[in-house]
Amino acid sequence: MLQAGFYECDITPHYLADTPGGFHKVQNKKICDPLKVRAIALSDGTEKAVLIGMDSLGCGPRFLRKLKDSLPGIHVINSASHTHKGGFLRDKFPGIDEADPIIRRIVLEEKSCHDPVYYETCLRQTITAVMFAFDNLQDVDFSFGCGKVENLIFNRRIRMKDGTVKTHAGKGNPESVGYAGPVDDQLGVMGVWKKDSDELLGFVLNFSCHACINLEGISADFPGIALQTVRAVFGEKIGAVYINGASGDVTQIDNMSLKKDVGRPIATKLGRAVGAEAVKVLATSDKGPVQTLKYLSDTYHYKLRKDPPEAVREAYEKIKVYEKSPEYLNACTVVMSDIVMKANPSPEGEIAVLQIGPLLIGSTPNEMFAQYALDFKAQSKFPYTWFSQLSYINYYVPTLDAFDPVTGGGYEASTTNCAPETGNEVNAILCGLSQKLEPEAPPEPEMVEPVTEAWDFNFKRKRK
Repeated sequence: MLQAGFYECDITPHYLADTPGGFHKVQNKKICDPLKVRAIALSDGTEKAVLIGMDSLGCGPRFLRKLKDSLPGIHVINSASHTHKGGFLRDKFPGIDEADPIIRRIVLEEKSCHDPVYYETCLRQTITAVMFAFDNLQDVDFSFGCGKVENLIFNRRIRMKDGTVKTHAGKGNPESVGYAGPVDDQLGVMGVWKKDSDELLGFVLNFSCHACINLEGISADFPGIALQTVRAVFGEKIGAVYINGASGDVTQIDNMSLKKDVGRPIATKLGRAVGAEAVKVLATSDKGPVQTLKYLSDTYHYKLRKDPPEAVREAYEKIKVYEKSPEYLNACTVVMSDIVMKANPSPEGEIAVLQIGPLLIGSTPNEMFAQYALDFKAQSKFPYTWFSQLSYINYYVPTLDAFDPVTGGGYEASTTNCAPETGNEVNAILCGLSQKLEPEAPPEPEMVEPVTEAWDFNFKRKRK
């Protein structure tokens, strides 16, 4: 029988800490709400696994390796909420200590950059959350369910009249035709209950949308509000973990509408909608013991797209003198990509699946387009299937059509270093791993014996 336990730790960055999520250096001057790293520990007595949800844009691959090395014998599924107002957890830029002064200027002065103190603090806090979650293991019942959060999230890639695609084409743009891709508006909910009782010990949510709504200051954004909403009903001290779904091309911004959809009130609106739907699912789902905990993984070697040599040479010339222009920003991107790819020309990523009874979770390092989650769920034989992204922050993984030179386009396809076939290959690995697992039947409601007669009060009454 599976046991479970929860714990969370604070990872709120300090004053003037760099906050990633944009092209320029941005420093923290306001805290709207605290950031957390949350963990649910799972064990069947032999296997151990942990689901980690981070209020972070994403950690670096080295951060994740150090985390896993510190947790021997524990299978790790990590997922960053991708808040654009969190601390910087990417790894140190390769060779920056010995780099040319121009590169140091760009990386250290113009961009959000590695903070060794915050980085180490978050690593220790994550390990602490995991270990204390295992200290809290106890016999539990589980519940599983799905909800829908409709008409609040939208594909941010827009098909234009000329046949191309633009990311955030602009609200009310007369050249816009419609959305260029789907959304995954399913909300996955797992409840963890005190054994043989109606006391909720904690819960896990899986949902797919960018967390870049409340940009006033440091914030867990709508995922944090969603968790608070559930806790307002079931108790402030219950455990909570948020697992980010495939949201590489999905935000709350409806580019086909003129409605205002950015700012703290909008984050609150979406967070409460997600939380309220989760409350409904938790309140109506059947609960019972779960037996099966299995983890399978494979290593994927990423194929990278390189800029033409002439474009790289031009970029190195362009960055010599700072200027405030899109061309300069593009040159910086080209140069930084060139350095990163030379330092690691064949990066590896762990593609994994975790089974928790009737629930299947697929995990990738990437920022995936929503279509991949829909495809993964469609092939699954499990009663409940989740897609988890950003085990560490890697690259956008667009669908193949986004790379088409005529009908494709968008920010994601133009900036990613991933080869066009990456998404299909990653999903093929996930699907192959999932087919090796057999789902456990979900908990069922308590049943009663059938009766052969109606209730006694169904009598006939003679009346004039």
